Amino acid sequence: MQQTFLGSIRRKLIASFLIVSLIPLLLLAFINKQTTEKALTDNARQALSAAAHETANRIDAFIDANLNAVRVEAILPGLARYLSLTPKQRNDSPEMQLAIETLIRLSRKDMVNILSYALLDLNGKNVLDTQISNIGKDESVENYFKKPLETGLSFVSSMKRTPTIPDLVTLFFSSPVRNAKGNILGVLRVSYNATGVQQLVTQETERAGAKSFAILLDENYIYLAHSTAPKLIFKSIVPLPLDVVTELQRQGRLLNSPVNELATNELKLKEALENKQSYLIASLSDTGNQVNLIAIARLKYKPWSVLFTQILAVALAPVEKQIRDAMFLFAIIASVVTIIAFAIGQLLTMPIIYLTNIVSQFTTGNLDIRAKITSKDEIGHLAKSFNDMALQLKISLETLEQRVLERTAELVIAREKTEEANQKLEQLVNVDGLTQVANRRCFDTRLQAEWKRLSQEQQPLSLILFDVDKFKSYNDYYGHLGGDDCLLRIAQIVQKTVNRPADLVARYGGEEFAVLLPNTDLAAAITIAENIQQAIHHQTIPHAQSDIKNIVTISLGISCIIPTCDIKPDTLIASADKALYNAKQNGRDRYCTS
Repeated sequence: MQQTFLGSIRRKLIASFLIVSLIPLLLLAFINKQTTEKALTDNARQALSAAAHETANRIDAFIDANLNAVRVEAILPGLARYLSLTPKQRNDSPEMQLAIETLIRLSRKDMVNILSYALLDLNGKNVLDTQISNIGKDESVENYFKKPLETGLSFVSSMKRTPTIPDLVTLFFSSPVRNAKGNILGVLRVSYNATGVQQLVTQETERAGAKSFAILLDENYIYLAHSTAPKLIFKSIVPLPLDVVTELQRQGRLLNSPVNELATNELKLKEALENKQSYLIASLSDTGNQVNLIAIARLKYKPWSVLFTQILAVALAPVEKQIRDAMFLFAIIASVVTIIAFAIGQLLTMPIIYLTNIVSQFTTGNLDIRAKITSKDEIGHLAKSFNDMALQLKISLETLEQRVLERTAELVIAREKTEEANQKLEQLVNVDGLTQVANRRCFDTRLQAEWKRLSQEQQPLSLILFDVDKFKSYNDYYGHLGGDDCLLRIAQIVQKTVNRPADLVARYGGEEFAVLLPNTDLAAAITIAENIQQAIHHQTIPHAQSDIKNIVTISLGISCIIPTCDIKPDTLIASADKALYNAKQNGRDRYCTS
């Protein structure tokens, strides 16, 4: 007999030792892995959060410093005196010369990042500018002009691309210029190279963790800075409405690219920003859709967000080394346990193997062999039990022949009784217990036989399937005993109506009956169906719940076919069933042919 992989006791002992020793270690390793992952994730989150808040504070400090500076610069007397003059008085006036010198001096305090200083009059016209080409431009539609006039406070704009220099990103600081009475005469505007702000975001990202990177987003979720994917700058994390895209592109705050190229579809990140979350775990497209740890910090002076991100797999890299070390330890422990288990198994199984060999010889016919009892443990008791059993068996075999003769005679008598019982059973098997007509099994067997016979003779075979109309309502109203009595009466009526020896009336299932008619064409089958229907009508079995008649009626489906080897008997059944279905659909208490 074929043995399974763990068929021998030795293998089972080895497997048991391995399970007992390794499962606790695996459980501890799993718990340790989960704990370590949580600790590493928490540490990474804290480092990213600290870096994000530190960067946000640096940007806030930069904005605050420049807002304070432009507010102080706007109160320099030379600027107010110049703007207080009429346009005709300004040309070549001492006030103009003083104002120009003031703007030039202010622009030189940071010649790398400050692009220009300008004075705008109350109409938004650029009347003085350290970048001479801007003088005379109308800047009245810009926020950096309108906001200081509306609020009376200094203002910082959003980052925007410069139309003339595509790679140049600018940021504007502005403040109202007032006279001694506090009246606003115009606006002092500073054009600033926003590269400095972007550098505040991208510098020292490694301090937040290996392979971490930083992102700056504005209030429309547009990338303003990205330490590893600068190509995403001035694209949005999610698609924006078309009217918003058009306006932002007009303002220079979004790339002039096709709409389908302007977003990265970071829906989970947008949801976190809208819900004011400070931390989330999500996949990002710019990391190849890898899962990332993301910390979020928000600015004070602008509705911008600083994000510091690290790929989760990088943060959990120490866990991988821990798993490799654990697997190496498991391999060593498994090897040692296997050797010990093999040695113990060998010691324990040798007596069992010896006893197995004795039993094998005994079963091959050596009835005189006996096992040597060398111990008093369970194996010794088993050997003694075997010896007792062998002795008893030998005694039993000596009287076996006589018993065999007696049993043979008894079996002959029993076989005759069995054959008689089988004949009765065969009759019971083929008869439906309730209706006393043939059952489904008998019907299937007869159908196969008649099909084979008539396919050779090429004679027609007809089948009538009929169903008691509204039988469920009958059952519900008259009870199951009444329903059973109804089925019995119908079966007996049909049995009397169909009286040829070769014809078969069978209960097909539930309230459905079948009438198999060999050597019967369709016309003759229709006649028999009509006789059946009339015979049931004449019985006038009451049916108070029928919406057809107040007596029990039936619906019949009739089919006829000449069997062939290429057609299966199921075809005849399906055809009759279809006709029965049509009879029901057409109002019941009728027959249909198919």
